[in-house]
Amino acid sequence: MRSSLGRLVLGLAVLGAGSAAHAYYLDQSRNFDVRLRTYSQVAIATESSRESPPTFSPGDLFSQRNFYNPEFDANLTNYVGWTRKAPGFSLIAPDEFKFHFGWWGFYDGMFDYLSPQWRDALRAVPRSRQSSSDDIDGETTRFNDENKNPRNILGKRNRINELYLDFSKGRLFTRIGRQSIAWGEADAIVFMDVINNFDLTMGVPGIFMDLEEARIPFWAIRNTIRLVDQWGPLSSLFADMYMVPAPIDTTVPLTTPAFFGFPYSQPGQDPLRNPALAPLIKPLPLEVVLVDRLPKNEWSETRWGARLTSVLFRDYTVQGWFFRTYPTAPVPLLIGGTPPITLATTQPQGNTLIDDRGFRTPVCLDNAGNPIPNPGSGHTPAGRACKYARPVITAFYRRLTSVAGAAATWYSPEVAGIIRTEAEYFIKQDAFIPSVNLNPQVQVPTPGNKINTIPKADYLKYMIGYDRFFFARWINPTNSIALITALNGQWNVTARREKDFRFNGIAKPGKNQIEAGRIPGNPACQTPPFSILCLTAPAKNFEDEKKFEHFFNIVFQTDYMHGRLEPRIIMLFDVSGEFIFEPTATYRLTDYLLATGTFAAIEGSRKAGPAVFRDRDQFQFRMTYLLN
Repeated sequence: MRSSLGRLVLGLAVLGAGSAAHAYYLDQSRNFDVRLRTYSQVAIATESSRESPPTFSPGDLFSQRNFYNPEFDANLTNYVGWTRKAPGFSLIAPDEFKFHFGWWGFYDGMFDYLSPQWRDALRAVPRSRQSSSDDIDGETTRFNDENKNPRNILGKRNRINELYLDFSKGRLFTRIGRQSIAWGEADAIVFMDVINNFDLTMGVPGIFMDLEEARIPFWAIRNTIRLVDQWGPLSSLFADMYMVPAPIDTTVPLTTPAFFGFPYSQPGQDPLRNPALAPLIKPLPLEVVLVDRLPKNEWSETRWGARLTSVLFRDYTVQGWFFRTYPTAPVPLLIGGTPPITLATTQPQGNTLIDDRGFRTPVCLDNAGNPIPNPGSGHTPAGRACKYARPVITAFYRRLTSVAGAAATWYSPEVAGIIRTEAEYFIKQDAFIPSVNLNPQVQVPTPGNKINTIPKADYLKYMIGYDRFFFARWINPTNSIALITALNGQWNVTARREKDFRFNGIAKPGKNQIEAGRIPGNPACQTPPFSILCLTAPAKNFEDEKKFEHFFNIVFQTDYMHGRLEPRIIMLFDVSGEFIFEPTATYRLTDYLLATGTFAAIEGSRKAGPAVFRDRDQFQFRMTYLLN
């Protein structure tokens, strides 16, 4: 413990060491400059886990993240001035030509020196195989897909965050490269802002992880054209268009909450360690596989969008858009077909030799040291349990969906504030009905086996916001207080009595996604004890997705001590009984060194949305160093 605490203190102290800020321009003309944002942050649990795993207590460390985000900017306009005089180039000579590069990376010591349960979860066996593939039939069925390594995903990552060229010429602006695009609103939490996906490794983007830090950029070309300066009631009419070529980029988030036993994984037990399910699965030549279905790099997967924006009657900023995107949250699908139980015994030549972590292994021996028969089980030379098996595959799908939206913003003197409105219609988005997506009867040899499918649903999401500055002298005698509020709503237009939509595979507390029970019309499944042939996915075990969902978000923010102290409070209230309360205070020690403290509290009467992480109340302490 002393060693762990020492490393933690050292990580936070390093950011406090340094001298005054230096000049950041690399040349006298100030065409090249560098910036850096880096921080060290620790997250400490303030309550005990309610479901297991993961198991933790107040004072346990969830995370100790060291994040770095260096950036480089170059104004290249003066270096392409020759194009204005060169024959054939004058038509494309830019008014401005710029380059931007940004890196994104972190190291988290959770597996090295934090609370030991995270290392124990990493080493736990047996465990379900968690992987990703764009060819489930060709790779996952043979245990030949890409295994997801929690240490690499949760403990450290690096990527090019931004890398683009900006070109401006008259009424045209073009950006080519890796970038982010935000057309929808994003007040404290992801809801309408869905063009870019968001990283899910810390559970709730915007609460446990900064929204901009969680946003996943893509490789795209974007054009903005000023169409009209003034036309009747319209002024400043712009057209935006972007395209993300699928042969280059089909990036989607990793479903890291599916990992079991880690700080920000969804509560629930690994099926191979679940006391209710493991006895049914373990004796059989089967392995549970949870696989991210990755989109193929084909032109049909291309994301694109177009938007018109203008000022109406000089007071109203109005927008309308249409785009294609991947949902941030995946939809599960239990793969069916010929049941693997049948195949494993009738066609054993197709079985694969794997160990207790779901990895292929070349050798599996019996107690006498001889190779095991197929089907059969034994141990590897290193002592790991192993067997011949077929995969029982649950795939997590993200497929393109179309979104049409509109927004309007204006200042209202009647309420002395800014009114924001927005609506987006999600057309035939993938949805979840337990008996349609996860019916386990597709995995057992019964007459008339069905095939699971992913149902579609139309969603209308909308927002009405109100922002203003006001004075409350008893709270802050010198500075105003910023108030940002919004009512956010979702209407499942497709939902009706015969279509019982539920949240994406999220089981209620103490419930399993599948369980053995009575099946009408099946003589073998009428009286207990029930075998694996009697598995079902009861809808009542899953959190209900209501036809109408609503939540309010409220943000207060102000400044004290001439801007050195910036407190902020974020509150989210869901009318169905979910609640988030997050006060934050940032103190500017110097121009380049900031100290931030945050308390995040989540509560809910149902395990849905952010309330999936309702037992993750925590303190976060951060020391940030800025070079800008």
